Amino acid sequence: MRRFSKSLLNRFSLGFLVFFASCSFQKEKTEETEEVSSVSEEEEINQLLASGLQQLDNWTGYWKSQVPTFDVSGFQIGREITYEPLEWPEDNFIKQDHPLYRYLVPNPEGQGVVDIYSYKVVRPEEAQVSFNPDSEVIYFKSNGMRERLMFMGPSGGFEDAIWVSPDHLMVAGFFEEEGGITPKIWIIMPNDHKYLTFKHPLYTSNYPKNGYLTKKLQNIDFSNGAN
Repeated sequence: MRRFSKSLLNRFSLGFLVFFASCSFQKEKTEETEEVSSVSEEEEINQLLASGLQQLDNWTGYWKSQVPTFDVSGFQIGREITYEPLEWPEDNFIKQDHPLYRYLVPNPEGQGVVDIYSYKVVRPEEAQVSFNPDSEVIYFKSNGMRERLMFMGPSGGFEDAIWVSPDHLMVAGFFEEEGGITPKIWIIMPNDHKYLTFKHPLYTSNYPKNGYLTKKLQNIDFSNGAN
């Protein structure tokens, strides 16, 4: 049997080392790219959060007026939650003559409008205005579909909302936990059927749950004592 020459073995060994080094480099490059991508995504979300909070200065100001220790910089990313889309054909019933029309939140690219108040504020024709204990975020899409983006029971509430990008809806509100009532932020991505929660270290037992709504919805008469 013929034997490989020493020079041929050396060339083979060198080629193997070059191939191995190339594979290792590509693996490190891929891991580095994934890490940078992850960091960039978190930075983007934090930028969206900061932008939204600046635009919702009435909401942050109200929290500050009720709880002086509230710090807008205290929000931190919590969990990412996926949800099953729940939608059905329905036109937006909130027309220009409806008192809640001015509070609709239009998508920046004309894909529809979001409503967070019509489920919460009960306005019977011949009865006093009251508040539903539950809350929901509804998206009236431009394609004629109505989609429920979020639903909340009596333990919390949605108080304000704004599109921070055409694909990201930021909702501000509160949630009652064991330690008390805490401010809460949700960033919803309707196209991906998921949302991010943002938690805050502040807890209080003295926050008026419907106080912000009665302050913001100025064209609705709450003088009947709804609370």
